[in-house]
Amino acid sequence: MKSRQAVVELKDVTLEYAQSQSYSLKKLFLSKHEREKAVKESNSFRQSALNNVTLSFYEGDIVGIVGRNGAGKSTLCKVLSGVLSPTKGQFKSTVEIGALLTLSSFFTRELSGMDNIYLAGALLGKVKKEIESKINEIVDFSELGESISKPVETYSSGMVSRLAFAIATSFRSDILIIDEVLSVGDKYFRTKCLKRMDEIIKDSKLIIVVSHSDSDIRRMCNRAVYLDKGKVLLDGSVDEVLELYS
Repeated sequence: MKSRQAVVELKDVTLEYAQSQSYSLKKLFLSKHEREKAVKESNSFRQSALNNVTLSFYEGDIVGIVGRNGAGKSTLCKVLSGVLSPTKGQFKSTVEIGALLTLSSFFTRELSGMDNIYLAGALLGKVKKEIESKINEIVDFSELGESISKPVETYSSGMVSRLAFAIATSFRSDILIIDEVLSVGDKYFRTKCLKRMDEIIKDSKLIIVVSHSDSDIRRMCNRAVYLDKGKVLLDGSVDEVLELYS
């Protein structure tokens, strides 16, 4: 039987960061070389967010990432999406990496929701024409209406999450990485998000989901990874991982 080929691999990946370091949207537009230089220059009070992580992800995987707050889940997502580069180890992807739901972390809050759609689209590697073709879909799905023209700093946390979800799931790609995908508001909007996720699952080669909800992991995923203090405690079936995690 032919062995499955990994589409994304991490080998002995460690990521250290300075406590004072922040990642604004502006900084993310620096070249990879400039980002790595900036990380090296802020070398005091370094902590390890990921510690010798080795994982392989395969086409058809829908992987749930679980762990307590501070376990390294969001950091892992940022490495997988190319937002952060490992301090040590190797990261390799053979397919296009897509949206990262934690885009909301990188919104420029003084700008309007519309401006942030353009910025987020550029961050995801989309050209202006591609972004403009998705604007109506993003605004309609997020249900922000006229608020899309207002500064993001005036939004509630639910509005910010809805905008991030709409952006992340409108720009389709081979791999979708989503962080706390369903923490986006009321029951009605949650159901709407689950429906869209069902559509995306059919079209994507690989989906990685971070969630604190066991039911969401069981509903969507066929594999799970348990992170603790930046290390992989278990990589296995959903039932095995959730039993250890609970």
